[in-house]
Amino acid sequence: MKNGRRRGRTGTGAGRGDGSRIAILQTARELFARRGFRGTSLASIADAVELSQPGVLHHFPSKTELLLAVLRQRDTEDGRLASSLRTREGIDLIRALGGLVAHNQASPEIVRFFTVLTSEALADDHPAHDYFVDRYRQIRARIERNLRRGQESGEVRCDADLEAIAPIVVAVMDGLQLQWLLDRDVDVLRSYDVFARMLIQYLEQGSAAEL
Repeated sequence: MKNGRRRGRTGTGAGRGDGSRIAILQTARELFARRGFRGTSLASIADAVELSQPGVLHHFPSKTELLLAVLRQRDTEDGRLASSLRTREGIDLIRALGGLVAHNQASPEIVRFFTVLTSEALADDHPAHDYFVDRYRQIRARIERNLRRGQESGEVRCDADLEAIAPIVVAVMDGLQLQWLLDRDVDVLRSYDVFARMLIQYLEQGSAAEL
């Protein structure tokens, strides 16, 4: 009998179940971040949380369902952070995204999780492929929408191609994070600040700068 089961005899059944589910999600996220979805076996997750594979499957019917549950959990956590950015419009949004960069830099395991899973999900048959396609579409649309509000208020130049700018912003943020994961000497915040100042110069009404 595994140690996790022996410990589980204390407390209520509901409490044991909630505790096991949380432990499984946390462990799966850590292993997916290091080995990817395809490189992580259900057995390795079960061993790490000291449960049997049927014990893990009791909470999540399959490894795919477990991955999707981890992603949904991250969406909930990210939603709390993103809510502070939803009211940022125009140039203020570009500045505020620097705070998101700083937040991510303080959470390397989460950054690694998304970087590894995004790369894996390039394959059409990956269970998270559609999730990441939709995720990036939503992020680009949100950036474009909030910049457009700045355009409508007259803060952002009317000829700025916001549809083209939105994916550039995402690419810079993701690209800096990828380089930082590989080499911690990369100063992500400093580089983003330089990018933000260049972009703001282009976006400002009356600016002669070209992108």
